[in-house]
Amino acid sequence: MKRIAMPARVWAAAGAAWLGLLGGVALPWPAAADELVIYSGRGERFTRPIVEAFEAATGIATQTLVGDSNQLLTRIEEEGERTQADVFLTNYAGLLDIARRRGLLQPYRSPAGERVPPEFHGPDDTWIAASARARVIVYNTDRVDPARLSSMLDLADPEWEGQLGITVSSNASFIGGLAAMIKQEGTERVRGFLEGIKRNAGNSVYPTHTPLVSAVARGEVAIGLINQYYYYRALAKNPALPLAIVYPDQETHGATVTVSGLAILRYAHNVPSARRFVDFVLSDAGQKLFAEVNYEFPVSPAVPAHPLLPQPGTVKFSPVSQALQVEAIDEAVALIKSVGLQ
Repeated sequence: MKRIAMPARVWAAAGAAWLGLLGGVALPWPAAADELVIYSGRGERFTRPIVEAFEAATGIATQTLVGDSNQLLTRIEEEGERTQADVFLTNYAGLLDIARRRGLLQPYRSPAGERVPPEFHGPDDTWIAASARARVIVYNTDRVDPARLSSMLDLADPEWEGQLGITVSSNASFIGGLAAMIKQEGTERVRGFLEGIKRNAGNSVYPTHTPLVSAVARGEVAIGLINQYYYYRALAKNPALPLAIVYPDQETHGATVTVSGLAILRYAHNVPSARRFVDFVLSDAGQKLFAEVNYEFPVSPAVPAHPLLPQPGTVKFSPVSQALQVEAIDEAVALIKSVGLQ
């Protein structure tokens, strides 16, 4: 087990080395020839279970650099052929498609991915989804009548001024959800939505979903926009919290779905181990971790969702492709900037 003291978060367990990304921090030691290096845009709490299970199943040692997905994409591009990274694991697969367009990925068709539906595959097998999640409205049950929240657009209604909490607009799931909304509602309606939630949230803008859910539970804000699994994780820790969620837009296009994903980098040095990691993530064992530990929806139909999550046919979801179209992602980012959202 490797340890090193440096000005960043470091985790080491079960043979895995963990480094939290701060600016341009390098890996704490050169990767060994047989070591798999993973750049993960997912938090340590989500990344650790899958990586440690992979190590236990395969005996392959890993180093994992954890940071913001957008920053990691920039880092990969800047490193080019010099990168030590083999795999890019991100909380939003739309970024993987941007990486594909920039020539940063290499194709791999995993045997385990053959059962994954086509909508979860990137073009030319350059990336594949690891899990799916829904954009939902979390609310404080002591303060809110859920009948007032049937659509995502309701969050922009003036009646919620001072009562809404949101994440920072650079959050990858926020951008992905917005890209889907552009396809569903059109640009100008989404512009109005952003202006409305900016007014309603005011200064109640949180760095991530976890403190946002906590703020709703405390009554600091009445409602919030999150990925569904943060709600289930909060209740798993404290079932008495006054929280519930709405899967919105059931009468129209359905709740928006975004996906996390992974890809093997073009300049990967350890391609055999990278392929085994992709295979493991898509295996029953890997998919069960996303379902049972993280309360996410598996992309493999062979693995059921957690019993607490909506079961097939009970909730309407929008097509995954709506959140993955690069032109809509670019438009979402432009709208965020034009509205001046934090």
